[in-house]
Amino acid sequence: MDEERTSYAYKQYTITTLRDGAAWWARARVAEKDVGGDRPVLGGAWKSKPEAKTAAEAFCDSRQAG
Repeated sequence: MDEERTSYAYKQYTITTLRDGAAWWARARVAEKDVGGDRPVLGGAWKSKPEAKTAAEAFCDSRQAG
């Protein structure tokens, strides 16, 4: 299904970007939570990884990730 997946720390969050074919998706969660606390970043799918990362960081900055 997903061809590429990357997770990285952003402030107090963990962001995961993943590619499914030509589309990019993102998920975010508070870093201290266990797996399963991921929330999908609204607005996807994106055309590129940088677009997905930017959207995920804005999602976290607006405190929607948890």
